[in-house]
Amino acid sequence: MKIAFVFNRKTNSSLEQAEFDTPETVSAIHRALASGNHEVIDIDMVGENLPGAISKLIATQPDIIFNTAEGYYGVGRESLGPTLFEQLQLPYVGSGPYGCFLTLDKFLTKQMVASRKVPVVEGYFVNTVDELNSISREMLYPAFVKPNYEGSSKGITKRSICKDADELISYGTDCLKIFTQGILIERYIAGRDISVPYIAGLGDSGVLESLEYVFSNVKDSADGVYDYDLKNTFDESVSVRCPAVIDSFTKLALIEMMKRIIPALGVVDFARADFRLSPEGEIYFLELNALPSLQPGAGVFDATQCLGLDYNQTILKILEAARTRLKLTGKGSRSPKRLRTLKNPKVALVYNLKRKEVSDPEYEHEAEFDSQQTVDTLRRTLEGFGLVVALVEANKELTENLKQSQVDVVFNIAEGSNKRAREAQVPAICDLLGVEHTASDATCLAITLDKAITKKLLSQDGILTPQYRLYQGSSRGVESGLRFPVICKPNHEGTSKGIGDTCVVKTQEELEQEAIRQWKKFREPILCEEYIEGREFTIGVLGNSTLKVLGPMEISFNSQGGKYPVYSFEAKHVEPTANPIFSLVCPVSLGRELDRKIVAFAKKCFWSLGCRDVARIDFRVDNAGNIFFIEINPLPGLAPNFSDLVILAEKSGMAYDGLIRRILTPAIQRWRNVERMKSW
Repeated sequence: MKIAFVFNRKTNSSLEQAEFDTPETVSAIHRALASGNHEVIDIDMVGENLPGAISKLIATQPDIIFNTAEGYYGVGRESLGPTLFEQLQLPYVGSGPYGCFLTLDKFLTKQMVASRKVPVVEGYFVNTVDELNSISREMLYPAFVKPNYEGSSKGITKRSICKDADELISYGTDCLKIFTQGILIERYIAGRDISVPYIAGLGDSGVLESLEYVFSNVKDSADGVYDYDLKNTFDESVSVRCPAVIDSFTKLALIEMMKRIIPALGVVDFARADFRLSPEGEIYFLELNALPSLQPGAGVFDATQCLGLDYNQTILKILEAARTRLKLTGKGSRSPKRLRTLKNPKVALVYNLKRKEVSDPEYEHEAEFDSQQTVDTLRRTLEGFGLVVALVEANKELTENLKQSQVDVVFNIAEGSNKRAREAQVPAICDLLGVEHTASDATCLAITLDKAITKKLLSQDGILTPQYRLYQGSSRGVESGLRFPVICKPNHEGTSKGIGDTCVVKTQEELEQEAIRQWKKFREPILCEEYIEGREFTIGVLGNSTLKVLGPMEISFNSQGGKYPVYSFEAKHVEPTANPIFSLVCPVSLGRELDRKIVAFAKKCFWSLGCRDVARIDFRVDNAGNIFFIEINPLPGLAPNFSDLVILAEKSGMAYDGLIRRILTPAIQRWRNVERMKSW
């Protein structure tokens, strides 16, 4: 094969070139590629002569590009090469623009990884001194400071570990002067750094033996932190131990985490992830390098040595991983296969239709379903985007109807029917058929419909939620210990079912009566939780790796709401502008500090529960300024001019079609990514 080897050659020891390849590394990689009987053309992507490098690449017309170029400037520098290669429609080794861009942003990477249930160290992204001063009052110390968009341990020094607010402000301020695009501040975890290399096709699903760095003859090695000096000045005092000294349970846990991390970050062919292992055996993901060093002696080669591979063989295995992925199996020169132009997807709008009127005694069974008007409006909105739309009702024939419709993407608003995992029915069927869908997956929807499980999970992540008891029809009644007043509601319902005039109780006797009454009506566990006296808000969250927060919007109760007002079932079925006991207020501000906390609160809930694309979160703020999670709806209503999320979006300046587009776009992107992979 004709291989274009694209790199950045290091010419000095400056901070700007710390991640570049040394001349020795460039020569070693070239020799390794050539050892496979390939023609190798070196192309140095130097910043001063980038047009010349591009011209050489075009003239070369390689069968494949072996890319190690880190790029020169900006937070998207690592994605320069892959972006260029894709525009030229040339196949290449390594992660694409998305994976390279995302993984260079440590904060966004951790958020994405956390959404896949991988433990991360909690932290903040800061790019101003004012934000730094504000964060310093909230941090748990010791704290750790590092640049958000750098590799090769840039900015990591012995001062990175800050024991108190004064040290944090001092070092954080100094860092911001150098790394002006932002720094990451995390809780410092004592322990050891463990690195896990990845090469597709080797090891356990690409996951290789873990390794750790051993420091010697260096006074005060920053508590085991692999800082810039150790990596770039005193590297002779650092050795690699592979396999790392860890027990079998930790090894298995790291492998399982890697299997979630790699696809979540859009990483392919090769990479390296770094973790922190605490003395108690807790594992925390730190960061991932989609363009790890291939310098002879780098840790990845210690890991492949365990498989009996030398340096040249390892480089060729990385090349082989890309060739397999791209289906470039021929040994000779060939023209690269061009990507086919992707058509717009055919979209199915999947829904449950509401057929009963509000006055019907059986209306409550269909309360969460959508009206014909909502279905028609959504269909017209989707068609307005130039899409072919099929209407598919979520009934017992759903699977067969979806197969016959031959759709590419499902826009899901179906609530499902029967049992507590009903909202998960449509996503599960889509997964079975291999059809992409909007909003959260089956696991998330099954969890969040169970209020008690949701509260338990969020509590474990440090999110404040009212104390509760779960009544399940026992003759012993509701377990005591709650502070009154207490609110009762069905544990597996939405649309405020069960919430009405009698749901807030003031004594244990009233609690028993209300819990039994609701149990008899709904025949499911009844959630009894402490009523939070304060203001009630709802907030919208859109997106995935980057989140857009809408609101908050306040459900502002007036005197007619009584001493303990609630957003009742009846209130949710009255036009918002005509409601006698509350008004919807947006935008609303609770003050600069609390506004910031609410946004962080909403994002943390979204990621902790593994939500995707869209959700609406309800919470209360008590008189002391404490934010309490009440519940989350990752499948919120989209009735025009009626549903809370729609009103919230409009009051935040987002029109109805803009909201629908924001929900749909990520699903189409996921579908396109799969289709592009098929096209090679």
